[in-house]
Amino acid sequence: MRIKVDFSELKRLAQKMGTAPADFTLKSSYSEFTPLDVELDEGLEIDIGAIGIEGGLLSYHGRQVLLYIKDHGNNFDAAVADPQKGRRFHVAHCSTLEDMRQKNRFQRYVATNRVTGLFEIEGTGGWGGRQKADVALKVCMNCLSKLNYMGSSDYQKKRKAFQEFSLQKFFSDYSSCFLYMPKAWAESTSVGYTSDWEDISKAVREKAGYICSECGIDLSDHPRLCHVHHRNGVKYDNSPENLQVLCADCHRRQPYHEGMFVRHTEMQIITHLRCQSGKLDKPDWSETFKRADPALHGDLDHLWRKGYPPPVIGYKIQGEHGDVLAEIEVAWPEKRLGLTIGEITAPGWRLWRVGDICANP
Repeated sequence: MRIKVDFSELKRLAQKMGTAPADFTLKSSYSEFTPLDVELDEGLEIDIGAIGIEGGLLSYHGRQVLLYIKDHGNNFDAAVADPQKGRRFHVAHCSTLEDMRQKNRFQRYVATNRVTGLFEIEGTGGWGGRQKADVALKVCMNCLSKLNYMGSSDYQKKRKAFQEFSLQKFFSDYSSCFLYMPKAWAESTSVGYTSDWEDISKAVREKAGYICSECGIDLSDHPRLCHVHHRNGVKYDNSPENLQVLCADCHRRQPYHEGMFVRHTEMQIITHLRCQSGKLDKPDWSETFKRADPALHGDLDHLWRKGYPPPVIGYKIQGEHGDVLAEIEVAWPEKRLGLTIGEITAPGWRLWRVGDICANP
């Protein structure tokens, strides 16, 4: 899909208002999507049998999705007035969805990867007839417990996770588990920056030697994983004190930057560089949660509560002749246990995938 839009009038009005100059150009790499991406952004009625389960997460053709019920029936007005009274949306294969499976009611669900937090619902309104509205529905608390998201196995933490839940942060935390980012993220990648941002970003990174100011790794050989962060979240504020050089992983953990997609291969590179630099030699549990892939946090929290020692991050399982059999996210070598993002096997090792420990604590 190729989109051509004339922003000349918008630019003229922006200049008249005295705002910072901005580049409104839609680049082709951000405006070409598959029909599936467009359908998922809008909401796609789907046969539940086509939904995959990745570590308890819901997926569809390599894309992370969530499920919700569009039809609110006679509860439409109540949901519009107070989203707390609307139906919950699901981000994991929780007990509620399993119960629905038993009742064969999945045909009522819509799959989407829209991360705005607004859902189109419909139902019978007070004025009569069918009506539609975008409503900020709330996440299912059983889903949070299923994944132990933000420590949700603890009731107080689950309430906090529910109240502070952000779809952008959630999708970003688990982005390494999936191949594709949501369409809305791809569209917004270059929105809001000044027209000279690419030159400014390059100059700032070069001056910093492509060193992440947070974890200290050298990204000279991987410049695309070296980002420049706007501390206050305002993309057109390029004052030196507002700019900070960070690796992609450290960048997504910053305030105002929840909606960032970091692929598994990219996270592996960052972890490898951290290991090379000696930053992960003797991590405690605090450092483990700070440096391990966020997708592992729910499982790691369970193991921490069970009294496990801090794991080795970015561990390479070697064969008898020193050859690398597998590289896993975190490991307890003395127990021959590990946590992985992908599906990996290694002789003599017990390897859990994301969500396995949460599902069977």
